[in-house]
Amino acid sequence: MTALNILIIDDDAGDRKLVRRLLQQLHPEAGIAEADSGENALTFAGRPVDVIILDYLLPDGTGLDLIAQLHETWPRAVLFMTTGQGDEEIAKSVILAGASDYIPKSAITAEALQRMVANGLKVAEMRWRIQEQQNELRLFTDVLIHDMRAPLRAIKFLSEQIQESYQNGEFDEVARQFELMQKSVRKTSDLIERLASHTNPHSSGTAEHVTVESLFDSLRAVLAQDLAESGARIEWDSGGLSVWCFPPDIVQLLQNLIGNSIKYSGGRTPEISVAAEPSGNGLLISVADNGIGVPLEYRDKIFEPFKRLQRGSEQPGTGLGLATCTKIAKRHNGTIWCDPQTETGTTIRFTIGLEAGRARQTA
Repeated sequence: MTALNILIIDDDAGDRKLVRRLLQQLHPEAGIAEADSGENALTFAGRPVDVIILDYLLPDGTGLDLIAQLHETWPRAVLFMTTGQGDEEIAKSVILAGASDYIPKSAITAEALQRMVANGLKVAEMRWRIQEQQNELRLFTDVLIHDMRAPLRAIKFLSEQIQESYQNGEFDEVARQFELMQKSVRKTSDLIERLASHTNPHSSGTAEHVTVESLFDSLRAVLAQDLAESGARIEWDSGGLSVWCFPPDIVQLLQNLIGNSIKYSGGRTPEISVAAEPSGNGLLISVADNGIGVPLEYRDKIFEPFKRLQRGSEQPGTGLGLATCTKIAKRHNGTIWCDPQTETGTTIRFTIGLEAGRARQTA
């Protein structure tokens, strides 16, 4: 399990020491920081924080006034309020303000902290996932309205034209219009498949310890037709490495990246390099190509759902491929990014950070 990062905010050094000691007993690997005021606490902005233990009374105001700033600074952190005196009204206020729980200092024990932190982290993770799903649902609504309206309108129009042409005996025109209708149907079908893949990329399955070469072998089979049709040349470098992962997910991720390299080749014969190297307890895999490249200002935005480059807008697609890659990387405790140092073509890198224990827990 990943070590927690904990921030204790309390102006009483003795109380901070007590809470720190109990937390270190429960989470020996945790990184624990302390602050004696709200102002000092915010100096830790930019550092990861998973758990916040916040005193109700501080020298520069109340913890209640600070909750909103703390949530804005660390939106995924779970926050607990403490106070020297138990008070139901205070408890109600801090919960309504966004704290996960409230505990009088007299009731702080190792067991109480363990229960609070465990339950709070579960609730915070669930809340964050719900928020992400809500954001994606809003995006899905936009894309369904925008991208499905056109092909459905085309299908309706073409069906009317086919009926008219058939009645007039214009069978060549009927055949041409049928072909156009099939294109609109394929476009709608592709959009639906992309949406399904993005919302639930291999949500079940078991993590396995596999060789990178076996992943590349699967990719070569999946991409055989695309490689033959495009004439793309790929250099594979597995480094003789192996990794804990969900193999279908990683194959899909790499298939999306290589597919983009072929799609956005800019008329050149695609030349692609796929290489793996050690990174911490996992791997870093890079996919580099000689295509049209990604302008520096777009290299972060392309991983958002439905974001597509203007210059690539003539290419078919929904803008979900790289967003799906991001979800798969996150599932593997990794990250994905577009290399800012690449001057020609595009280089996408991602990490896989599943350890054996985490792989079993995630499965």
